[in-house]
Amino acid sequence: MDTSGTDILDQYKHISNKLKKRFLRKPNVTEACDSFTSLGQHCENVELPSYAGMCWIAAARCEGSLGNIPGETSCLIRSARNFISAETKNKNLGCQSVADENLQAALSCYSHARTRLPENCPLATGINLEIVESLKKLDIRDYSELYLKDAVDLSQNSLDIRVHCLELLASDCIERGDYTAALDTFTEITNLLENLPPNGARSDTLRNCEVSRVFLLLILRPTPQKLAPHFAKILEKFTWGDKSDKSLKACSMSEELFLLLQSLVITCQSLDTSSLPYLEGSLWPHLSTDQKSLLRSLVLVYSY
Repeated sequence: MDTSGTDILDQYKHISNKLKKRFLRKPNVTEACDSFTSLGQHCENVELPSYAGMCWIAAARCEGSLGNIPGETSCLIRSARNFISAETKNKNLGCQSVADENLQAALSCYSHARTRLPENCPLATGINLEIVESLKKLDIRDYSELYLKDAVDLSQNSLDIRVHCLELLASDCIERGDYTAALDTFTEITNLLENLPPNGARSDTLRNCEVSRVFLLLILRPTPQKLAPHFAKILEKFTWGDKSDKSLKACSMSEELFLLLQSLVITCQSLDTSSLPYLEGSLWPHLSTDQKSLLRSLVLVYSY
């Protein structure tokens, strides 16, 4: 099979022509579907992802006309992945199109695949998260929030998946510098988990939320009049409280981390920030990547 784009297009047209209705003869859709599938696989093998995407769309149409909805959905997702691969390839070569045709084709295929899924199908959430991951690899942030929020809405019936989606949304908010939205998202996760029986994963998640909310509140510096009571309690916990607090037990916070956060809150509230560099260095080993980014921002806020 020839590998040039022109010959692949000729083969594509040849297969498409077989689908045209003839007098007293129905087209063999199954045969055409197999041919488009074979051509799509060939394009993948010779690293022509945009052509592969086109072939898998044609195969999806055939599967749809045959009433094979799972097959149609699978072909659409495979097409989307190839268009993403084409966009990534062009980006790495420095030849991105201004119109982002491959990216738009991928998003269209993902969207069409979503419409073919049954209601409340977990795969819909998976498609959104796959889109977000693809956009992240392409260093595109314009659409991530939209797909993450949709993933959260779609995962209402699965606590673990919903928490995971909310964590991804919080991380996206931090990257975009939307600290208010990040604070609200971490609070939503806490509300979902704080009254459930504790286990290792939940404790880790609650601890991540607790630390992140402390940093975010110190960065945002809301006035007492605008500080919601539940947020005031968080800061009071690390000002006047001790490690016996119920929420701190639930998240299994270590004595060292508690004392460091307590010192950080008191330092920021006193505005005597000379010890901030020391506290930053001491906190660093306890933090995730997002928390390190927040702490860096916090130190910069209080340095001016």
